[in-house]
Amino acid sequence: MSTETTADTPLNLAPLEDFDAYVPLRVAVLTRLKQAILDGVLKPGELLSENRIATQLSVSRTPVREALRVLEQENLVTMLPGRKVIVSVPSAEDIDEIYDIRFIVESEALRRITPDRTDLIERLEACIARQEAALERRDTRALREINTEFHMIFVSVLNNRRLRQFIDSVYDSITRFRLYSLENPEWAEHGSQEHRRLVELLKAGDTDGAVEMLREHLASARNIVTKMFN
Repeated sequence: MSTETTADTPLNLAPLEDFDAYVPLRVAVLTRLKQAILDGVLKPGELLSENRIATQLSVSRTPVREALRVLEQENLVTMLPGRKVIVSVPSAEDIDEIYDIRFIVESEALRRITPDRTDLIERLEACIARQEAALERRDTRALREINTEFHMIFVSVLNNRRLRQFIDSVYDSITRFRLYSLENPEWAEHGSQEHRRLVELLKAGDTDGAVEMLREHLASARNIVTKMFN
């Protein structure tokens, strides 16, 4: 999945007026560009021109250049020869690595959730209820946010600040994957059912079953995303 663009193609970026005056310009530009990538407004393979972005956001090229450097470090944009910049297109290897990391971290977290952790289980069940409501509305963006929240509840069990910071960066890559995969109603419904089954296994104290359910769930997601981008 990629988008052919030229330096003259208009970008659909919202203006910066909604940022408070005390927010540094470089932060506002970075936030706007990052959200546009994660929301699919700027699509994989789309050409990003410093001049075009600066003109549309009514800023100089300096904060745009700084923002693009940060986004490159976060693997959301790719610098090409000739000073060209595009929204990153994940390779099959990128996708495999991201989902491998997810399974390693989330499976360890699941092993620490015991049936007596009713607080966590109630939060997971609340996510599922909201997910099912979003499915009824066909609200893809709400589904993505709830899906991310569901899995981050697992990560919170590990109570590791540095790991959480690392996982946040990994999940930024996953966020835009989810937006495309959840546009498929069949997959979105299937994912919700797997979430419910996973929580049922946790409540029953079947940790091994929950970990295996997670493995199947992530394998399905990995396959869908790989087909989309490759």
